[in-house]
Amino acid sequence: MMMKFNKIIEKLKEYDLIISYDECDLEFLDISYDSKEVKDNYLFICKGVTFKKDYLEDAIKKGAICYVSETDYEVSIPKIIVNDERKALSILAGLFYPDNLFKIGITGTKGKTTTNYFVHNILKHHLGYTPGILATHYFYNGKEEGENHLTTPESLELHKHLCTMDEAGLKYMSMEVSSQASKHNRIFGMTFDIGCFLNISPDHISPLEHNDFDDYFNCKLDFLKKCDTVIVYKHTDYFDKVIETVKDKKVITFGFKDADYIISDIVNDKGLSFEVNGKNYRISIAGRFNVINATCAIVIADLLGISHENVLKGLMETSVSGRMNVFDSGICPVIIDYAHNELSARALYESLKEDYPDKNIKVVFGCPGDKGINRRKDMGLLAGEYADYVYLTAEDPGHSTVSDICADIIKYIEKYHSNYEVIEDRKEAIKKALHDATKDDVIALLGKGDENYQMVDGKWLPYETDIVIVQEELSKVLK
Repeated sequence: MMMKFNKIIEKLKEYDLIISYDECDLEFLDISYDSKEVKDNYLFICKGVTFKKDYLEDAIKKGAICYVSETDYEVSIPKIIVNDERKALSILAGLFYPDNLFKIGITGTKGKTTTNYFVHNILKHHLGYTPGILATHYFYNGKEEGENHLTTPESLELHKHLCTMDEAGLKYMSMEVSSQASKHNRIFGMTFDIGCFLNISPDHISPLEHNDFDDYFNCKLDFLKKCDTVIVYKHTDYFDKVIETVKDKKVITFGFKDADYIISDIVNDKGLSFEVNGKNYRISIAGRFNVINATCAIVIADLLGISHENVLKGLMETSVSGRMNVFDSGICPVIIDYAHNELSARALYESLKEDYPDKNIKVVFGCPGDKGINRRKDMGLLAGEYADYVYLTAEDPGHSTVSDICADIIKYIEKYHSNYEVIEDRKEAIKKALHDATKDDVIALLGKGDENYQMVDGKWLPYETDIVIVQEELSKVLK
């Protein structure tokens, strides 16, 4: 379906984004911000701090007949000058790719992915078919499934997925909403039927992400303003500020006390059983913090009128690769988890202390080189406080060296003890930890989960994944 120029102008004016435009009577086949993808009769969006006029000129050669930009590039085709290119892209993406889905968005410093899969699997049993999902490393849109490269895709890709889900008749979708999605206006102009706020702690603070915690937190809060109903974990830090932000919304809380939905009676027995408002539930994955994630999904299910039976089936079916995966080494438990920041790592350590009270905690981890610089301090202090022994290694060193990153972490571990060693090659560090293990230990590999790459010198290099390495090594041990 062709999109008329006047319809585009009308939509951008609705959001007060227009500065000026050239009057014309064009119709557009599609929209793009990548000159490589442009074809005849395309509307081209100029965006990005590294954008060059050359990209626009290349788009014109390939068939762009109008462009949207904050800058007048004085080229041969009509222009629409806006005050925010990213906001304009999001609005126009929704115009070209509309949908009528019931949208569930989940945010928080940790737990987004696991909660998303709990919701997804509960919906699957309720609906009798697979609903749409956008997760940190996975998507399903009713037509295809594949790997995501951003927790929340760029707005054009996001709306294409939503439109495809709608056309496939999926009706419901759940997705993770990152702070970067709000900061870069990937969800600008969207409305979510249900929004979930799990928790907050300082993370993603660096020159390439958020300047400070306030910026990070406010981006999380900005998402909640786009939600009709908001579900909030009662014991999150800054709960009062969250509630103040959503005071004009329908708000539902869950937690261990003084909440609409109250968690109780957690028992660890080859999985975790627990109660919410007196009803029994069970999950198959480890980590007591996952009871919180599961309860958020239970609240959503209750709002949607989903039966207790289907909730139980969805919860028990949920297992997320790279998140609290437990392996039996024949000697001691080995746990692989994506925990990579203060909140997620602390929750994991506390769960290990409760679930393995008589074992020594040995951990393998590193920290990134180009983002989340504050994690080096947080992860170092936590390892010093909770771990009995630490194997420091690579985790996406980027443009930094592994040795420099580890040196930063060591400063904080040493506030507690000096039981550590540095093995820069991550595979070798994992092998060493497994080789050193005794029956008195529990080993936790943090940070990479099932990621099959490492960021090194600005390039994504293949990596076997912690899971594959552990399985290979354990197959040798257990023969």
